Amino acid sequence: MPANPQDFEVAALVAFILVFEVAERLRPTRAIDRRAHLRTDLLSFGLALLLNRVASRTVTHSVEGIGPALVVDTLATLPSVAKIAIALVVVDFVLYWIHRAQHRSEILWRTHAWHHSIENLYWFSGFRTSFFHSLVYNVPQAAIPLFVFGMTPLEAGAAYSIGIFVQFWEHTNLRVEIGPLRHVLMTPAFHRVHHSATVHRGKNLAPIFPFWDHLFGTFVDPRSVEGDFPLGLGERVPLRRMPRMLLGV
Repeated sequence: MPANPQDFEVAALVAFILVFEVAERLRPTRAIDRRAHLRTDLLSFGLALLLNRVASRTVTHSVEGIGPALVVDTLATLPSVAKIAIALVVVDFVLYWIHRAQHRSEILWRTHAWHHSIENLYWFSGFRTSFFHSLVYNVPQAAIPLFVFGMTPLEAGAAYSIGIFVQFWEHTNLRVEIGPLRHVLMTPAFHRVHHSATVHRGKNLAPIFPFWDHLFGTFVDPRSVEGDFPLGLGERVPLRRMPRMLLGV
């Protein structure tokens, strides 16, 4: 049976749940009440898994007929490590601009607002995304590795696993320092600033590489922001608004 990238994704998901749950318990950045939004986070987690699968299949099936024609031969013949590394940079660049557009356009903000309703940021709450958010993000995440770089199932599985790690890492409530690497790789503190309920919400937009924020003027040094700033939308989300926010319209 041929390897399936989603098998790698499921295995990585289970492994990262265990690792980040333990790490957050040992070295938390903030004291948070996980029970306060547990039902919402459970609902969001289940929907995120379902919507991610639907969005991924939709994107894959939509372009699989023309996929081989899109593959860049030079990229497809690169060594696996180089191929994955370059693909991550390309996808990150595209996602930076999608993310920036979500914060600039009222219509696109609706796809993203549900994610910013998070008030207790930790690995589990990071899965709070709307359907259209998942769909929009899965276009470059699925199409670029498979249909530009021509990745094998094993390479795609490795790339997807890195993407899952990033999802956990950026939302984790983990007190961690990575030294000078913070100029190259996003940190939880970097992304926590982005989830601020203050003027910093439209800053620190890069999913992985903060140099995009440096280059395009959206960088805020997390060390310059007080550590107890509030997260979320700055207001409670009424129950009647949740169905539209979950859908992202």
